[in-house]
Amino acid sequence: MKDKFDPNKLKANALASIRLGVEDFTRSQNADACDQNRALSALRNLFAGILLLFKYRISAEAQNPADGYALIFKAGEVVPQPDGMGNFQWQPTKFGSTTIDVSDIKKRFDAFEIKTDWKVVAALQKERNNVEHLHPQAAAGVIGKFLSDTFPLLSAFIQDELHSAPAMLLGDAWATMLKHHDLFQVEAKACADAWAKCNVPADLLPVVAELQCESCNSSLIKPWLKEEQNVDLEDGEVKYACVRCGHQALIVPFLEEALVEFVGGYDPFSGDEPPTAECPECHYKTYVHSERKCFWCGMKLRRTSCERCGNGLTLDSYGSRFCGYCRYVDDKQRDD
Repeated sequence: MKDKFDPNKLKANALASIRLGVEDFTRSQNADACDQNRALSALRNLFAGILLLFKYRISAEAQNPADGYALIFKAGEVVPQPDGMGNFQWQPTKFGSTTIDVSDIKKRFDAFEIKTDWKVVAALQKERNNVEHLHPQAAAGVIGKFLSDTFPLLSAFIQDELHSAPAMLLGDAWATMLKHHDLFQVEAKACADAWAKCNVPADLLPVVAELQCESCNSSLIKPWLKEEQNVDLEDGEVKYACVRCGHQALIVPFLEEALVEFVGGYDPFSGDEPPTAECPECHYKTYVHSERKCFWCGMKLRRTSCERCGNGLTLDSYGSRFCGYCRYVDDKQRDD
């Protein structure tokens, strides 16, 4: 098999997968109702096509088909080999049937000085995995941004590393990607401009950048502005609106919930305390325990350690010089 390995077939499969992904995207958008299955298929095919194109580029570094095969396929398992005298020696097989994964691709890119934007690749992989394994019903809302983010990545890679024109390789699919990317960027800028008119606290701006509609998971959401004026988020009635599906909801609770996910590492079924809490000063649920700080008003605990025992103070000790245990001991002594 290694002697018959043809990198051009790998390239053809990559381009076919990308074209199919764009076709699935178009059909998911044109359906009378959101077609989650088509959108999910688009996510799968687009990401698979990117990885196949990366593998094709790696194989191009090989001098012959056997070397190209070795660069793309992982080594197999260690298996017993007879030594001719009735004994067996354990030796690894040269190749397995599984191709290299993202981490292996990155290592080979580094070795051959092949360039791509790995931050974008990681973001696409994370989004694809989240939809694939956790939220398949969110595919229709996510696919728009996914395709838009894919466009500049493929554009740079095809031109800089394959020394070709994207339009020549992908034809009508590329024209569709270009049109969608431009439209998406216009909508994204309108959303960003609308958020800029809100008094979003600086520490929460990175959270705003990660927001997704609670109904369809689209990232195209913005404050609902009835007039061209700045918005005071402390007015508890301010809402956001989703450009894609029209869903509306109050912004402040939305930001509070999004902050929990942004901080990360919290399983609501674990019994552990959530990573955020209500701030005793501004009363928003934006105090982040790990940062010892409120992301809304900037409040920090005035003291970091107990004046008596030296243990670290938590939010429960707000306004006190002592930790909870030392206060408990004092109370007990007074009662006695």
